[in-house]
Parts: sequence; C-alpha cells; structure tokens
Amino acid sequence: MKLFKESATAAISTLDSADAAYCAKLEQRFANMGISAKTASSAVTSLIEADAVPQPGVWAALPSAFKGLFPKKTEAKPVASEAFEAPLSEALA
Repeated sequence: MKLFKESATAAISTLDSADAAYCAKLEQRFANMGISAKTASSAVTSLIEADAVPQPGVWAALPSAFKGLFPKKTEAKPVASEAFEAPLSEALA
C-alpha cells in the first residue's frame, strides 16, 4: 500500500536501511489508522528533517529519565514519643 507522497519517499531514500524500514512500517500503520497521505507524509518528513526517527533496539530507562516526575521525599521528623524514649533498663526499673 503506497501512502506516502513523493516528497516523503524522497526523504526516506536518504536514510539508512534500518530507519527506512521503520518509516515503511509507519506507512503501513498510518494506512491502517486511516491517516491521510498528506498528513502521513508531513509527519514522516518532519521526523526525518528533525533527525528524530526512533532508533531500533532495546533501551533501558535510566534513573535520570525520571528526574522531576516524582515529588521529593521529605525527611520524616521524629514524633515526640520516639524522640525521648527511655532506655529499656530505665523503663523496667
């Protein structure tokens, strides 16, 4: 199924084989989703121009990727009863 316009096809031809294969899969997915040829071509051309075609492979999520997503833990302040506990020997005396 040919969905991409000539401008997108020309841009894909400049890519290496792995990136071109990824874009070919995008073409199939866009067609299955009912996305128009103009919109699909524009999206792929934008990805290529921005050098943002996802790289194939397995990637691990590093802790640095999650910075700022979760609130910082605040240090718990001891409760008065915990702060002034008497040693066990004094409590039994």
